[in-house]
Amino acid sequence: MGKEVKKQEFMPVQSKIVEQQEFKQEDVIIGQYKKTYILIEKEDGLEIVDQHIADERYIYEKLKKSKNIDCQLLFISDVIEISPSDRALLEANMDKLNRFGYEIDFTSDTEVIFRKVPQMISKVSPKEILADILENMHGNIDNIEEQILITTSCKAAVKANTYLNQYQMEEIIRNWRTTENPETCPHGRPVMFKLTKRELEKQFGRIQ
Repeated sequence: MGKEVKKQEFMPVQSKIVEQQEFKQEDVIIGQYKKTYILIEKEDGLEIVDQHIADERYIYEKLKKSKNIDCQLLFISDVIEISPSDRALLEANMDKLNRFGYEIDFTSDTEVIFRKVPQMISKVSPKEILADILENMHGNIDNIEEQILITTSCKAAVKANTYLNQYQMEEIIRNWRTTENPETCPHGRPVMFKLTKRELEKQFGRIQ
């Protein structure tokens, strides 16, 4: 009887040790600033990460590697007016749009509707999606597939001025750490700014 009691008393202690080891992580997220920036405490300073740009980088690389993009069928879509040049550009690149999850129908010479969009941006206004697609496509006709990818990842990423709980912040940072090019977003904007411990100490007169 005595041995059985000791075994029962020991097991919960062992369980707690395992849980603490599994919870250990490299990034210590200490909060969110202005519902836009994630603050990460590091041994040698403070990392300030733009939540939208970090999420956009991860989604962009994920989409670029994906062979099949999940689509959302739209039973109701806004009718969107387009110019003749817009129509010509869309028609010439319909196969590329289909490849990345977009299906567009021309209802007249100057109007279109979406039949399908990537599932990750199904809640975004079709007018807003098309406006961004066309803006990017007109801006760089030499690399239209890239522009479609950039538009999709930007629209799908978490927005600035969005409250995130601890789990959501951890997920964004964890995903961002896995990217091949974590320094910038697809547009070239920096993802993270680091304030070193030395810079902080110097600012407060702790060191010269």
